[in-house]
Amino acid sequence: MARTRKAILVDSRALSPSVRGLRFVTSDGAPVGHIAGQYLDLVVATPGGLPFRRSYSIASAPDVEHPEAFELAVTRVDGGPTSQALHDLALGGAVEIEGPRGTFVRRDEDRARAGLFVAAGTGLAPIRAMLTEEVRRTNGPPLVLLFGCRSPADVLWADELTAWESAYPRFRLHVTLSRAPVAWAGLVGYVQRHAPGLVRALPDVRAYVCGLSAMVEDVTAALERDASVPRDALRYETYD
Repeated sequence: MARTRKAILVDSRALSPSVRGLRFVTSDGAPVGHIAGQYLDLVVATPGGLPFRRSYSIASAPDVEHPEAFELAVTRVDGGPTSQALHDLALGGAVEIEGPRGTFVRRDEDRARAGLFVAAGTGLAPIRAMLTEEVRRTNGPPLVLLFGCRSPADVLWADELTAWESAYPRFRLHVTLSRAPVAWAGLVGYVQRHAPGLVRALPDVRAYVCGLSAMVEDVTAALERDASVPRDALRYETYD
């Protein structure tokens, strides 16, 4: 049987109009014990009184100074009791956690190869954890993030991602908007449109894709078909 632990909310902030970033610590101070890219199962008391279970990717890399801490990115879903409860959770409130679990991680043998990371919405959460760990290594192959959002307001951790691009020469950020305003100077459209072009400049690449299953299927198919990325170079996870 999986071990259940309690975690306490210590910070909550808006990442976009519909997404909150939540920072928890384990109640007993024990390390979360995760690998960047893994997820936790949360058991949350909802407004109706029933506990609901849902999986959430951990949005933070393991922290040597604070191994008991972890972050989540939670989209508020209309009629979704779990997301509503997490958005409304007060500081000091508790949830139960099980895990970590999952195999969507950056393998040791892949670190010597260029990485293309493709995400849409909160699919960025596990990829943010991987990249947080990667950019700490100043030397290494290129790391390219293609992030799909609806509008500029929906770009999660925008200041952090921009700061990474300025501070770390090996990291490059490409944001593409499906509902771009007239003044937008970046990429336009869905990530499927741009992923093959970006990957062609990355030799011996490993691609990491996370989002809704339809997007993941389209991106992986496009990378194989249009950019000749072999199947065994693709890592992906869906959350619908």
